[in-house]
Amino acid sequence: MKFNVHRNQMLQKVQFINSIVPVRNPLQILTNILLEADSEKGTIRLAATDLEVSAVTEIGCDVIESGKIAIPAKNFTDIIRALPDDQIHCMLDNKMMNIKCRQSEFSLIFADPEDFPEIPDREWENSFLMNAELFSKLIEKTSFAVSEHIGRPAFSGILWELENTTQKMVATDGKRLSKYETTLKLDTDKIDIIMPIKGVNLVRRIIHDDVSEIKILPEESAISFEYDSYKIYSRLIEANYPDYEAVIPYDNSKVIEIEVEPFIKAIQRVSLLASEDNYKVVLNFKPNQLKIHSEDIDKGSAEEVLDIESSIEKFQIGFNYKYLIEILNLIDTDVVKMKFENALDPCLFYNIEYPEDQQNLFLLMPLRLASD
Repeated sequence: MKFNVHRNQMLQKVQFINSIVPVRNPLQILTNILLEADSEKGTIRLAATDLEVSAVTEIGCDVIESGKIAIPAKNFTDIIRALPDDQIHCMLDNKMMNIKCRQSEFSLIFADPEDFPEIPDREWENSFLMNAELFSKLIEKTSFAVSEHIGRPAFSGILWELENTTQKMVATDGKRLSKYETTLKLDTDKIDIIMPIKGVNLVRRIIHDDVSEIKILPEESAISFEYDSYKIYSRLIEANYPDYEAVIPYDNSKVIEIEVEPFIKAIQRVSLLASEDNYKVVLNFKPNQLKIHSEDIDKGSAEEVLDIESSIEKFQIGFNYKYLIEILNLIDTDVVKMKFENALDPCLFYNIEYPEDQQNLFLLMPLRLASD
């Protein structure tokens, strides 16, 4: 193996592939990147897998001699990152990977590539194309609500439903929920799958303005994405997603509209003295006024008053301020619409307006108040 490649060209691809590599794994080979140089194609192929998510990318460069190795992902990435912005010269020498750039030289031990799990290419005939920016937006607006706990497998991914001209993405951890719905026409069969969060977040990372469409291949137990020079393969979560529509209180009767930016800043200030046990801030509403309050037995208390347009009589509700700010930061309009019912019922958050073909909502469960 022998090739020359520019450092910046290599770094972007290596850092992406390295993000898949598990930090610790009983299968030592998985801590490597599979690197394959092809002199006929003039490409380097980089691949990594954690057995749940796999990714492959190619770099066009000057390949003098073909070859394949499994190279330690962390060491290789750290070396490429540390090198100056110039040509890198790589070759195998005495069972070591020799890496040179200007006056720097590294010799890196590598593993047998035959021990690396096979990552076969897919048959893409049944794939379809989707607007990449829209797909990225759907993930952005839902992924925050995915559960970090593995006890409920369905909650550890994003539900994707697609039928006729309607598609929905939904995520929830039982405390938060996000649903994003769009109207569009795709040339594909009905889709009803749960996508692991790691795979779809990787897809978001590679989407950029230069390529407008992403190729998607849903299969029985996996989903594959092809975008630009990247291919990502992810196993699906095999579980039954709960009836999320049953918990969304569309008929909440108390409706308030608040400017997002001053609302967020006020919460951030008041949260400085919120309890670290539950991160609770309390919203006290009365006609044309909102008072935000927090307190902690060991730190003290804080409050701030905002003037708002509201005819709601006295009403208070408590939230985890971290979750609340997270949702408010995902609102696309200057004003957020909030729909309440009672202090213990879920609250809904909406943009004040939406594009004609899109609609989304956020749901947040309140925290119990001392008076409840």
